[in-house]
Amino acid sequence: MKLSTKITLLVAGVLALAVVISMVAVFSTRQLGRLMEGMVTENLSSIKAAEELEIALLEQRGFVSYYILDQGNQLWLEELESKRQSFEQWLVRASQTAHSPEEEELIRSLEAVYRRYDEQRNQAITFYQQGHSEAANQLLLHEMKSLYNQAYDLCEAFLATNERIISAAIEEGRAQIWQRTLLVGASVGFAALFSLGLLWFFFHGILTPLQQMAREARTFSADNRAAAPGGSPQDELREVGFYLKTLMSDVSETRTSLEHSRNQLLQAEKLASVGKLAASVAHEIRNPLTSLKMRLYSLRQAFGTDPLHSDDFQVVSDEISRLERIIRSFLEFSRPPELQLQPQPLAPLLDRTLDLCGHRLFEKDLALTRQDGAGLPEVLADADQLKQVFINLLNNASEALPEGGQLLISSAPKQDPEGRAMVVVRFADNGPGIPPELQAHVFEPFFTTKDEGTGLGLCIAARIMARHQGRLVLESSTARGSTFAVWIPVAREREG
Repeated sequence: MKLSTKITLLVAGVLALAVVISMVAVFSTRQLGRLMEGMVTENLSSIKAAEELEIALLEQRGFVSYYILDQGNQLWLEELESKRQSFEQWLVRASQTAHSPEEEELIRSLEAVYRRYDEQRNQAITFYQQGHSEAANQLLLHEMKSLYNQAYDLCEAFLATNERIISAAIEEGRAQIWQRTLLVGASVGFAALFSLGLLWFFFHGILTPLQQMAREARTFSADNRAAAPGGSPQDELREVGFYLKTLMSDVSETRTSLEHSRNQLLQAEKLASVGKLAASVAHEIRNPLTSLKMRLYSLRQAFGTDPLHSDDFQVVSDEISRLERIIRSFLEFSRPPELQLQPQPLAPLLDRTLDLCGHRLFEKDLALTRQDGAGLPEVLADADQLKQVFINLLNNASEALPEGGQLLISSAPKQDPEGRAMVVVRFADNGPGIPPELQAHVFEPFFTTKDEGTGLGLCIAARIMARHQGRLVLESSTARGSTFAVWIPVAREREG
């Protein structure tokens, strides 16, 4: 299973547990709310009705006796009627709030007893009004007292029943609270265990391997030359990311270097094959050319200064000289001379090169700008061969530039990708540039865009710089000009 899938499942599990716990808590709260609401709306109403019934019954007691003792004062009967109506109202209210069979039976019994009690009370009043005071008193002392006590006992029983129902509801609520508490507690405990498992998985399955990766990347990355920003990092993920970028950069550089080495090896094999062929061809052509030159010299001596043949002799002589130059290039290409490396100041070497090529630049009216860097170190080079590289670049620039073109020669110290101290000499012109599809072939042997070129100039120059442990590169080429850079090792770097 993928790491992302595991993490997703674990996080989803924690979220599911949180949702379940929240739902249990909400459900428990609603259940307890409904229980409390039922207690308030039902049982407490019954309690209230039972208490009011008992009070209304107590308030009726003695009014008939007061009426008889006060010699038939009607105010007592009016007060009695008010209390009777109050009792009737609370009796109806108690009947409405009764929900259990026991409560309903108590209300029915209370209603029947109270009716008999009210009848006896009315009878006692009638006896008194008819002049039978003794009969009225007897009724008050016996029948009415017994019925009153029964009604009072029924009110007490109704009140006790409601109190018992409320107590049962409270106990049920406590039991439900305990059950919900256990359920929520179990859910929280399970969530805690699940979270501990998630933490263990995070530390064991993610953080520990990540720390190991960080340590290995720190050890492996460029022999500890690169250090993560901030000294000793606390964020392992950021540290691993930093070292991964460093490793990717190292891999990219290594791949580029290997590709360059492979191209150089292929080029070297090609040059070796071409060099052997060029040496053989040059050797075979050189001897006949020597014979041709000797014969041409004899013919010119024989014909003297005859104007009829002078132009022909000159054309043949020029073509033989051109063939000799080509053969000389072939021989230089196939058997390069040994390097004579010496510390060289660069500025005088460029001065001598410009003196040799000055006439060509002057003929095309080229504007030359020179920018020598301050404090240039000496370079380790073979002066003659390095001068040949400069001459080749100047010749190519003069041939590529139109009349009135501009050429900039600049030099500056710099470090190459391997950290070596170098001096870079750049030849930048404002010519038409090299087409993009041809730029990769400019250093190949016999590649040329000129009608009379051999295609060996830049190839020989690049090989000379490679033998110097430097390089010749085409830095840029657009429709606004080209820039070639010559990288030359610094003398003290090579000697050190």
